[in-house]
Amino acid sequence: MIVVVAPNPSTENQKDGMIQRVAHIDALMASSPRVYLDLSFRRFVRKELLVEGCVTIYRLNLFAHIFLIARLLKQADLVYIHSAYNALKAMAFPTRAHVVFDAHGIVPEELAQEGHTRAARVFAFAERRVLRRCNTLVCVTRSMLAHFKAKHGDRPGRDEIVLPILPRLGQDDDAARALQATRDSHAVIYAGGMQAWQNVDKMLDAAQARSDLKYTFLTGDLQRFEARLSRIGLKDVTCRSVAPESVKDFYLKHEYGFILRDEVLVNLVACPTKLVEYLYWGVLPVVITPRIGDFTAETLRSITLEQFKRGEFPDAATRAAMRAHNQRTVTSIAASARTNQDRLQRRLVHAA
Repeated sequence: MIVVVAPNPSTENQKDGMIQRVAHIDALMASSPRVYLDLSFRRFVRKELLVEGCVTIYRLNLFAHIFLIARLLKQADLVYIHSAYNALKAMAFPTRAHVVFDAHGIVPEELAQEGHTRAARVFAFAERRVLRRCNTLVCVTRSMLAHFKAKHGDRPGRDEIVLPILPRLGQDDDAARALQATRDSHAVIYAGGMQAWQNVDKMLDAAQARSDLKYTFLTGDLQRFEARLSRIGLKDVTCRSVAPESVKDFYLKHEYGFILRDEVLVNLVACPTKLVEYLYWGVLPVVITPRIGDFTAETLRSITLEQFKRGEFPDAATRAAMRAHNQRTVTSIAASARTNQDRLQRRLVHAA
């Protein structure tokens, strides 16, 4: 039996970044019976049980349903834990199952960056414990894997898989269409949230400096974003929340996209989904640094934030060459990811 420790993917939570990864992994075991454990310290005091095809979903409270949780994890042949947030809940229970830990990100450092120092210490403990226990470790970048080894040491015999959180990319004709799309050279897009590492203040300062351009902000945090925009008075701005499958239609109309990640550890190990989407669909990134995850100045063609604010934009021929280069980079990453995905899928199918 496969037990997945995470909220189950649904139409209600599909915009959440973590859930998009959960959904991607779920597709690798779509034909296998599996149990989802959505665990909470506060919610689900009354047990919720749903059955959808071969998927059984339990929404349980860690205190009220401790014995049921323990029994399900004891019966499992494979336990797939998504992120340190769920590791904190799952690792309190013993299991003889093969444990797969899908890190998603470096949660303690993310929390510390947002000022949540006490929570950061708690999740550092959970991270250390799951890394010592897991049989398979899934990281989104090579740099994340190196970070975990430097921080917690190596674990001989552990299977290690680098699998970026890649969005669903198009077919060959979509790739060609992205390079040939007619774009507004004055149009700038941002797709994402308002977390500290997104540098929303710097982005809006840049938009004010270049108020002659057209801006589109796609975000799930619509009310807060609109409130921020109302204070800076951009002349030509659109702010919307759209379904994930509709985002590419916006990308094809825009020349540039903000991805303002500082050169700090959280970003040096990340693989932002939106950056991959930008590159595939032909949006040229506006960056603070091209060193994001496994990207470097050699693999990522971009313009810097300072160039953007000064209006130093490449000409049409250079922009076309940058788009083609970036798309080749993403295609290469996707090919490597498919190989590693096959390795992971074999593990999941064997467990089922």
